[in-house]
Amino acid sequence: MEIVRSFPAARAAHLLFLVGWFLLIFPKERAADLPALLIALLLLSGYAFLVLLPARLWSRERYLGGLLLLLAVTLGSRLLYPDFPDHRIFWPFLYLAATAESGGKRGPAVLAAATLTIITGMLLLDGFSFGAWLAAFLVYGTLRSQALLRKAHRTNREQLRQLEAAHAELYRSSVQAMGYAALTERTRLARDIHDGLGHRLTSLIVQLQALRLTIGRDATKSAEMVEDLLDTARQGMQEVRMAVKEWSDDDSRLGAAALKGLVSQTEARTRLAIRYEERELLTPWPEEHGIILYRVLQEALTNILKHAEAKQAVVRVEEAGRELTLTVRDDGSYRAQEPLEPGFGLRGMKERCEAAGGRLVFRALSPHGLELETRLPLAHDDEGERYHGRTG
Repeated sequence: MEIVRSFPAARAAHLLFLVGWFLLIFPKERAADLPALLIALLLLSGYAFLVLLPARLWSRERYLGGLLLLLAVTLGSRLLYPDFPDHRIFWPFLYLAATAESGGKRGPAVLAAATLTIITGMLLLDGFSFGAWLAAFLVYGTLRSQALLRKAHRTNREQLRQLEAAHAELYRSSVQAMGYAALTERTRLARDIHDGLGHRLTSLIVQLQALRLTIGRDATKSAEMVEDLLDTARQGMQEVRMAVKEWSDDDSRLGAAALKGLVSQTEARTRLAIRYEERELLTPWPEEHGIILYRVLQEALTNILKHAEAKQAVVRVEEAGRELTLTVRDDGSYRAQEPLEPGFGLRGMKERCEAAGGRLVFRALSPHGLELETRLPLAHDDEGERYHGRTG
């Protein structure tokens, strides 16, 4: 059992309470009586020792032992002074029991019951007073309630600290996962550039070599070959522009690249065919939006693979007006007549969307399948409708 006296200020307050309490209950007519003063100082010193005793040394047994020792000293003192000390000398023990931090749910109550039993016995010796007994009971109840409230407050603060630490760790993990997904997508794009653009450049070289032999011999055929060369060059340039747009090192595209990378990873590791679409992504995303959309897509794809029995899915990301929208559709077995209960993961994502000022909704598709739509607000200004803040 531990007592609330961890801080020096608290211990000083407890000692002041004890001194004030002893001054209150000490009989004025005994003020000039040296033995009575010595008895009071002995009892006060015992209580002060209990208050200053390190919490690790406290236990239920030591409490009961101190209570019995105080009872023995009190009864011995009553041989000299029949009216001193009275039942009030045990009230500080009620305080110690009420402010106990541990000892189980019943520990403090057992100790208080033992103390109240002794107080009741002392009251019977001096003439029972129901008011005095009720006052002792109410003192314990009030102090115990306050101690439990303080303990609950400290527990809540500790849990909040742990929750904040877990949230920070989840945030870092989300950013790392997004970075890995974006890196996967960029690696795929690099491979596509190598395979697609490399093939076109090889084709250009071969056609240019043929053109060198044809020039001056067949003007018509040479002109046709030039047009073919221009078409090939234009297609290659278009591929380069698209790749540069998606492969930019600017983090303003990290969110979209991470979503596309997650789709590519899922499609490569499962039998689910996923079509990814992007439309009008002009405004850089807030980092929090990128993380929310990544987690929603991750949870949606997981649910499709686990429950939907789907063969195909469509993932669409678009910016319309001042909203960023992520839509995930599947051709799974869900039908409109069936009740839909989102799991813990999607409920959490729904709450995160709402906390960011957005919304997440579900819709049944005909004849079967499910659509999940996430909408998040995008902030704009009057000049260029750009988001002022961190991007992801």
